[in-house]
Amino acid sequence: MQAKKFVVGILCLSATCGYAQDAFREPLGLDTVVVTSQYVRPTEVSKLPVPLSQAPLSVSRVSGPMIEAVSMNSLIDLTRNVTGIRPNNTYGGFQKFTIRGFDAFVVVTDGIRDERHNLYASAPNTSLASIESVEILKGAASVMYGHSALGGVISLVHKQPTARQTVNAQMTIGSWGRYGVQAGAGGSISKNITFRTDFSMSGGDGWRHTDDRAYNAYLALAFRLSDQDKLNLSISAKNDRYGTDTGQPHLQYDTYNAAGTLVYEAGDLPDGISRRTRYNDPLDHLTDKDLTVAAKWTHQFNNPSWALTEHISYYADDLDYYASEKLTYLTSTDAIYNHYYMNGSTKTYICLDTIQRVGYKFAYKVSLLQNQLELKGQAETGRVKHNLLAGYNFAYMYTPRYTSTYATYATGAGKNSHVSVVDPVLNQGNVDLPFNKRNLIWEYMHGLYVQDYMNLSSKLSALVSLRYDRYNRTYQQAYTSNKTVTSKDAKSHIYDNAITYRLSLLYQFNKAINVYASTSNYFKPTRTVAADGYLYIDSDGKTITPSGKNVFSPEKGYQYEVGSHLSIGNKVDANFAAFYILRKNMVESLGTYDGQTVQGQVGRADSKGLEVDVNAYPVRGLNINAGYSLTVAKLKSYAENQYAESTTAGNYQTHVPKHMAFGWAFYDFDRALGGLRLGVGFNYSSKVYVNTGNTMTFDPYAVANAMLGYSFKHWHLQLNLNNIFDKTYYMTSTNTIGYVPEEGRSIRFTAGFKL
Repeated sequence: MQAKKFVVGILCLSATCGYAQDAFREPLGLDTVVVTSQYVRPTEVSKLPVPLSQAPLSVSRVSGPMIEAVSMNSLIDLTRNVTGIRPNNTYGGFQKFTIRGFDAFVVVTDGIRDERHNLYASAPNTSLASIESVEILKGAASVMYGHSALGGVISLVHKQPTARQTVNAQMTIGSWGRYGVQAGAGGSISKNITFRTDFSMSGGDGWRHTDDRAYNAYLALAFRLSDQDKLNLSISAKNDRYGTDTGQPHLQYDTYNAAGTLVYEAGDLPDGISRRTRYNDPLDHLTDKDLTVAAKWTHQFNNPSWALTEHISYYADDLDYYASEKLTYLTSTDAIYNHYYMNGSTKTYICLDTIQRVGYKFAYKVSLLQNQLELKGQAETGRVKHNLLAGYNFAYMYTPRYTSTYATYATGAGKNSHVSVVDPVLNQGNVDLPFNKRNLIWEYMHGLYVQDYMNLSSKLSALVSLRYDRYNRTYQQAYTSNKTVTSKDAKSHIYDNAITYRLSLLYQFNKAINVYASTSNYFKPTRTVAADGYLYIDSDGKTITPSGKNVFSPEKGYQYEVGSHLSIGNKVDANFAAFYILRKNMVESLGTYDGQTVQGQVGRADSKGLEVDVNAYPVRGLNINAGYSLTVAKLKSYAENQYAESTTAGNYQTHVPKHMAFGWAFYDFDRALGGLRLGVGFNYSSKVYVNTGNTMTFDPYAVANAMLGYSFKHWHLQLNLNNIFDKTYYMTSTNTIGYVPEEGRSIRFTAGFKL
């Protein structure tokens, strides 16, 4: 089978032609908010018609050449090289991001929101083969992208049709049996029609034996209908499968041997476990299939500074998941095992030789229809120049989600199976788990927004943005025999309104440096459904009586930011930003009162920090990209209420390092070694807390990486070496104790060409 895939890859590679040497020699820099003089294209994500260096906000941009040079295959790979963002790949396929200390973010592709991240906090994201660039707008941004954009917005931009004929292909092989094939082409079909198409496939056993597979296809057509009208049509599809990964169970408490000697501290991994040992059942899987079709019409008015854009899209996603989500060591109150930990004043004995597996199963489909109408233009009032934007956004989403209760409905020899910690036999028999619940979700979202970027003088600019959102949600739970509905609960409804804003000022001292200040806010609907046996408390500590509609008001937050852009000729570009973010109206569990479970909208958290990005060309042929971020993200005390006080106030938020840094240096040789490129890089993270009690941590790490590339004629060969010193480190945990080891030393070889 592997041989067949290798032959397919060679055929794809031979069917097209080479990688242009000049194309590879384009600057490989990570274009941050400050850009070099060669890069003046406005940022897509901010919707501002000005270069990034004149934008009074913080945006990082990772370009296509940088994606290729560092061999970034996923958003997880890419965001390791962006300041202020921490990626997590949970359960082997669900990607989650913490930006400026918060996991409330929005992902958009060509301006189309991916609502799955906001429903379930994470979602699978596929290969970057068809992606031209990725931009990350940091901080509260609901004013441009609607609800849930507190940490920021991740914007993916596909490769677009061009009149110039292009063909590219590449094949990659790497450690642990990994392989990948990519191919693409673009150009003119006729005088008024251009196209771009991309295809990719990848697979292999992988670092943690997950045997992931990914297949992707993308096609875009651009029609020049007239001198004033353009129409773009696109379709993309994927079919991905992940093996899932629940990590390795670390110890939650200090653990002692039978003699009472401390042998492991909380967060330690028992001795003898290899980093590559994975305990998931062979039945575990995550399959994700989706299809996106979109049409974008642009009309240029007789006044060339004004344009109207209509963008409509339909997205369908089909996801099926089963995984051994809970991995725990066997415990007993009897002294039948050789180790114990203290549960209060009671000894709980623990077996460190055997793990019990408990599964979880769900499946959902997402149907999402979106429409965005925007009017852009320029005008003047006296000496003030206005760059205006007005828009209306509509989205409709329908999602049926099926779940199973493992303890009640799972049957088969594999239920609650036990596996050895060392050399586990993973197949412990079949597990049959029918669905027993179905949740139906209908969501309607309307947004009206206006934006004005004003040039008040030759040195002073201002940005004023305002948005009104209307959010409607209907929810219904049904009970099923597998997928056959047997009974239904009544429907519940949520209606929310929100006004969001951004106010910014930028002062340009000279061509080299400017400073800016900005404030913006955020909202996120709370999707709590009223249930019997619950007592609900609002943000003022008062009791809420649900009326069959809303239980809680939206979660809210705001950001203050100051920063500076610096550009010294073609030598140095830098961006500096300092920020403060407050998140409030968070729903928290407050224990029980008079036999009822209490939930209150009393939680608060904040984050403050600074970010520095540098892109330098100190000497001919040498390019240095580096970034550093300081983030202090903490939980705050609860709003005043009579039911509970926070026991974690002042603790650090989970999975948010205080210090992060990355860097890459690329050197292009000339003369006799022309075409040769050498790159070295690193990633650094300080200690990270894994639980809100701050008793378990990930240790700090520093990882070194390198690349070596050679271009000749249309061909390009590249070798990437990651984690050179085989560092053991962690970035992700599941169920708190399931630490997932990051990849050890790995190598990847790529051969490709481009015309």
